[in-house]
Amino acid sequence: MATLRQLEAFIATAEFRKMSEAAKHLYISQPTISQIISELEKEYDTKLFERQAKELRITPAGSLLLKSAREIISIEQNLKQNMKTMNRIRPLRVGATVTVGANIIGKIIAQITEEYPDIDVFVNVSNTHQIEHMLLYNELDIAIVEGIVTPKELVAQPVFIDKLCIICSKDHPFAGRPYLHVTDLKNQNFILREKGSGTRAIFEAFMAAQHVPYEIKWESNSTPAILDAVSRNLGLGFVSERCAIGKIAAGQLFQCPIPEIDSERFFYLCYNSIHPMTSQMKDFSAYVCSLPKDFN
Repeated sequence: MATLRQLEAFIATAEFRKMSEAAKHLYISQPTISQIISELEKEYDTKLFERQAKELRITPAGSLLLKSAREIISIEQNLKQNMKTMNRIRPLRVGATVTVGANIIGKIIAQITEEYPDIDVFVNVSNTHQIEHMLLYNELDIAIVEGIVTPKELVAQPVFIDKLCIICSKDHPFAGRPYLHVTDLKNQNFILREKGSGTRAIFEAFMAAQHVPYEIKWESNSTPAILDAVSRNLGLGFVSERCAIGKIAAGQLFQCPIPEIDSERFFYLCYNSIHPMTSQMKDFSAYVCSLPKDFN
């Protein structure tokens, strides 16, 4: 029977696809990782990785073990957490993507901690790809994300409606126009969120579907930085209307309506289906789902 230490080493090897990187992550030697993988292959009488020139490729048997290993580690960590906090506090690790973090997560957490003072909340704000990763590897319990969630292990429930918009500065030729056609965006300069952002993924998918070429001049994981650069006429932006509404109202930015763009999207409440649903996760989920769809 594999030990927890062996399973942790196996999961790290599967994730990094290199024994040297897995060893660094776990602060153990590479020969130790190699020995653990050999022991597991002997234990289960099967090959878990194919050794290739630059990295390891997991086998079908390895994928099966990986799924079970994650379940076992998640159960063990949850048990340890529950035993430590029994009759005291209920820890909750919440993820939020950047747009969610900038606009609504603070209000939600403030209300949760007021209504449930025994819930101790930790929040991580990052992009959709990173939040997905943290949910998969039990580094977060639950999250609200702005992008389309792809891993099949993650449950994604739509909770809030959001609107996306293209913005420009007051000095841009598009400023003040009642609407644009998607062809007007051809070869325009854009200031966008970083790769891994849900907002960025939606923009790229739309432009690819319309076959419209464009130039990326800036990338940033900071929405305020994007708004500032757009206001200085350094390019167009593609952001949540929630983030830009203040500068639009002040006349520093202009919204560029484009009928071909479906501007509505959802924010999703997400959690790992493998992770046991704790009482604090249920309380958080119930509160979020009780809020209006246009919560702001």
